Amino acid sequence: MTWDAIPNRDDVLRTVMSVAETRRDGHLPWDEVAGATSVFDTPADLVGALQMRWHARLSGAIERELSEQPWDLEQAVVHAWRRASGEMPGLRAVLDAYADEPFMERARAKEWALLATASGLTGMGDPQAIRIGREVERRARAISIETAPPVGAEAPVHRGFLRRLRHALAA
Repeated sequence: MTWDAIPNRDDVLRTVMSVAETRRDGHLPWDEVAGATSVFDTPADLVGALQMRWHARLSGAIERELSEQPWDLEQAVVHAWRRASGEMPGLRAVLDAYADEPFMERARAKEWALLATASGLTGMGDPQAIRIGREVERRARAISIETAPPVGAEAPVHRGFLRRLRHALAA
């Protein structure tokens, strides 16, 4: 890939994500987005780039949740996964459609390890991290839409150490 192709790649990726978010059907708009077939070698390359965008969004959501609600790590990670999924339902649908493809195996394992370690249920390098992270994701997916807080609804933010400590002690 040349330096000139990088901005074009980002534009194509944004367009693919926009189409996926509009449709939300899990179909990869490989042939429908101008430039996708010239910027990405294969549909698998495009899905891999989408997975990286998802991972960045999920990591940010986890960091945000853990900074706002550090006393129940697992619940914070479940909420972060739900939040990221709700913010990008079309992208999540595409990734779910390709989840069982062999080229997704490594990315999924990294995501599960992130979920497991951020939840405080295991440490880095634990061979059980993938299994534990898969369970954390299963819990996040199992939360019924009716009982989950609306996506984008902000939990009360307790900024500052003393305010967070007071809130934690009151809980």
